[in-house]
Amino acid sequence: MKRHSIFFSALVIAFLGHAFTGFAQESLEQQAAQQVKDTDLWFFVLVKSSNYSQDAEGELSFLNYHFFSELFAKQPGLIKSAKLKREVGQELPFDYVDRGEAFYYEGGHFKSVAGLDAAHPNGNYHFNIELHSGKTWQTSMLLSGSAGETDIPEPIHIYLHQDGKAVRPDAVDPGLDLTVSWSSYSNGAPDPKGIVDDMIFVVFQDCTGKRVFHTGLPFKEPSYMTYRTTEVAVPRDRFESGHPYAMFVEFPHRVDSVVIDGTPGFASYATATYLDVRTTGTSVSQCPEKAPPLDTGQTDRMDVELN
Repeated sequence: MKRHSIFFSALVIAFLGHAFTGFAQESLEQQAAQQVKDTDLWFFVLVKSSNYSQDAEGELSFLNYHFFSELFAKQPGLIKSAKLKREVGQELPFDYVDRGEAFYYEGGHFKSVAGLDAAHPNGNYHFNIELHSGKTWQTSMLLSGSAGETDIPEPIHIYLHQDGKAVRPDAVDPGLDLTVSWSSYSNGAPDPKGIVDDMIFVVFQDCTGKRVFHTGLPFKEPSYMTYRTTEVAVPRDRFESGHPYAMFVEFPHRVDSVVIDGTPGFASYATATYLDVRTTGTSVSQCPEKAPPLDTGQTDRMDVELN
């Protein structure tokens, strides 16, 4: 961390307390966004998550528990290599894979929290990130809830409304804005370090895999949502008539955060719920036989076995 950086000043303010909660929080986020403008990476994450699918009647089905890590560079080609290693009980580090828009480590999908924790115990994880510019970053984050347990938020239920009325996910009017809301964030909280509060992401994707709506990523877009948000409006111009869409709502609950050379990182326990949506009317475009997954958590659309 640059000791005289804007970000360090923000951390000092955060540790003094939240006497100016509304104004100060906005100021911290603005300062964080400004600081990241001068770095090669937007941010990096380490995640244990749970994933669920919601049907048209509102019932949830469990998909998996998941472990992964991502490094988000500002453009392809900036990161040369990256490794991840637990502080205890791991001889060789995990290698990240370059996926173009991010460097990614896939830690597997699991049937239970016990299986997830056995494969990837809670504790300190060390990062070694090498850039093509010659710069190397080394840092660590603690992935652990209170008393060392895995503290994944409770599963999310998704609710849809148009014109102030509840609407089924398979009967969305493409001519109206769509309000998406969700069940309560069971463990949402501010970041005591003032780097990034617990987040909420809402994403819609069409049947070809094109993202048509995203609420924004922290540090990259100032509009990203925190645990304080209760709903979001998706503009009507994002949808075609008679067209299938996939969406998810995700709650990443941050348990540690760090800033290394101006680049923020956070470790989190997250949960996501996936929902298929279809608009009314007649479709004017073709869809593939099988829709692609929204991301690596949607295992019911992937050829993946749970461990």
